[in-house]
Amino acid sequence: EGRGYVLRRILRRAARHGRLLGRMEPFLAETAAVVIEIMRDAYPYLVERRDAILGTIVREEAQFARTLETGTVHLEEALIPLTGEERVVGRQADHLPPDAPTLAGDVAFRLHDTYGFPIDLTVELAAEYGVRVDRAGFEDALAEQRARSRSGKRADLARHAELTALYDAIAQRTGDTTFLGYQTTTTETRVAAILRDGTEYAELEARPEIELRAEAAAQAELVLAETPFYAESGGQIGDRGSIRDAESGTVLFTVEDTQRPTGGLVVHRGKLHGMLRVGQAVIAEVDAERRARTMRNHTGTHLLHRALRNAVGEQARQAGSLVTPDYLRFDYPADRPLSGDERSAIEHEIRTIVRDDRPVTAAETSMREAIELGADAFFDEKYGETVRTVAVQDYSRELCGGTHCRATGQIGGFLITAERSIGSGMRRIEALTGEAAEQLVSDRLATLDALTQRLGATSPEAATERVVELQARVRGLEQRIKAGAAGGPTRPADLATSAEALDGTRFLAYSAPFGSMEELKAYARDLRGVLGEGVIALALEAEEPQLFVTVSADLVQRGVSAGDLVQSGAPVFEGRGGGRPEMAQARGRRRDRLPSALEAIRLALAETLGAQGTDADAPRTT
Repeated sequence: EGRGYVLRRILRRAARHGRLLGRMEPFLAETAAVVIEIMRDAYPYLVERRDAILGTIVREEAQFARTLETGTVHLEEALIPLTGEERVVGRQADHLPPDAPTLAGDVAFRLHDTYGFPIDLTVELAAEYGVRVDRAGFEDALAEQRARSRSGKRADLARHAELTALYDAIAQRTGDTTFLGYQTTTTETRVAAILRDGTEYAELEARPEIELRAEAAAQAELVLAETPFYAESGGQIGDRGSIRDAESGTVLFTVEDTQRPTGGLVVHRGKLHGMLRVGQAVIAEVDAERRARTMRNHTGTHLLHRALRNAVGEQARQAGSLVTPDYLRFDYPADRPLSGDERSAIEHEIRTIVRDDRPVTAAETSMREAIELGADAFFDEKYGETVRTVAVQDYSRELCGGTHCRATGQIGGFLITAERSIGSGMRRIEALTGEAAEQLVSDRLATLDALTQRLGATSPEAATERVVELQARVRGLEQRIKAGAAGGPTRPADLATSAEALDGTRFLAYSAPFGSMEELKAYARDLRGVLGEGVIALALEAEEPQLFVTVSADLVQRGVSAGDLVQSGAPVFEGRGGGRPEMAQARGRRRDRLPSALEAIRLALAETLGAQGTDADAPRTT
């Protein structure tokens, strides 16, 4: 975690000592606020970032408090088998009797290693329970862990040192590799060095593994006099491609990665397919399509950085990035997620710049001149006296050695796919550009269409309403299950068979303890699908009873209005309501009068249709 780890250790040590002094509640942010005020003239940046600084300290202190709480639980579990004494707050370890029980050092180490529980706090709490801690055993366990870690690293460090020495020797002999990738993706050059498994060769041949029936291929590394291959740096990954014989055109080497292990030396790593020798003329060719996708993502990263700062403030400076052909990743300091409006604003701004097709230009200047022109420099990047600046016309300017589009229009689409926390005070955005963004939008639209169809909705907007209805129904069912209800409403298909005829019009009245009005409406929708044309009157049996009436379109044309029908039933259960001709509802106070209200609706419908329906059955209620 680098510098963040050191700062976290300092904060936790301060919090720990505060607890030793009796400060059990969070106090570091309060103390830091005083320091900021004292140092504001010398360090104005502290004032600008005051909220972020104090917020970080509050979170770290709270996290450490949780660590202490968790560790204390596990420590007490380990102490229970050792002692039956009650806890005496303030009892010191050096005041314990010689025959006091002892907590094993490896147990104390596990608390330290697994939960981050400080050993001095373990000693203090154990003493309060009358238990010593085997400090020597703890130190032994800690030493063993460090030894294991060192032994695992020694071989890697030794090999790394050998390779570094080899790369340095080659660089001294061949000089820096000339990079031509800003101008071209193909160039004729010569082989300057060949390496395999840490050994340099004057020539190397890949031979087929006859016994394994494998083609000729061997992992190797090449150094070229000039190269169009971009070596990984500044967050942009290395190029891939191929190296062909200049005369025959035969592919002799497949480049799987490009790195700069030391200084300006570019190393091409991949598979050797034939024979290569130092000094041989070759054609180096970058995978141009892959490079183009990487360039779109790199220029897209610059636009994201500027748009993000415009949306949330200049403090959202780049703290890390990854640019690949498939996606881009951007890290920035923040103590909260982006809001929906901020995310939409960022995407809209970037797409606007893309549509403007603004020129993207690169220029080399002195570091001082670049900063004076407003260029941004970031986190752990190292810059020389001469730097390369990449500018998007009238929008952004950054120090960058990567490859970029010639104009923003080449980026194509832009879509943020994720935004999440990656640690205390740090967040990460992932995004797609070009065809990848377009494909994701297409896939999501296809998924939305499939869901819309599956839900039986007529449009995505209707699908959203349908989901709300289903959720309401589920909540209602869950509530009835919890309440011990014997069952839910009658199935719509079964209920539809009980509809009565009023002057040739199907009428169905039904009352049940639906979980909510949303569930009742969802039920009415399903019932309409089974019943077809007609009038449906439903009652919600609840502490606050409600009526709901829906009329099919053909009856609306004949003058039947759901609003009028609900008005006829509302006074019966001391309610009020209204609505449209197709749909209306009322809310009342007398649950016991719902059957009478439904009957009033039935009579009003019969009157509207010109028939009293005296031979019809009374509305069915439950």
